[in-house]
Amino acid sequence: MYDKICPTCKTLLSQFYNTSMLGCPDCYKAFEREITLALKKVQGGTLHVGKTPYGIELDKKLLDDYNDLLKAKERAVLEERFEDMNEISKQILELQEELKDRGLI
Repeated sequence: MYDKICPTCKTLLSQFYNTSMLGCPDCYKAFEREITLALKKVQGGTLHVGKTPYGIELDKKLLDDYNDLLKAKERAVLEERFEDMNEISKQILELQEELKDRGLI
């Protein structure tokens, strides 16, 4: 069987299949087709989309909720809705505790 070889570093395609490692930057060009097929098989595609670390989405939502409550409280004060303002203030205090526990404020 024919084994492709990188012209620069002499890495064999079979080495890539065994180790998942390439020998040099030119290997990407020499084995482009095979690398692309391998990525599609393993990852489902060749486009890197990143990943959000666990908990970050919840942290962002909590911070967004906190900021929304602050704005709602300000609106309630401006519109002289003091009962609403008191309820919103309670919600803000509860959320502040959770944010402090998570080290976000």
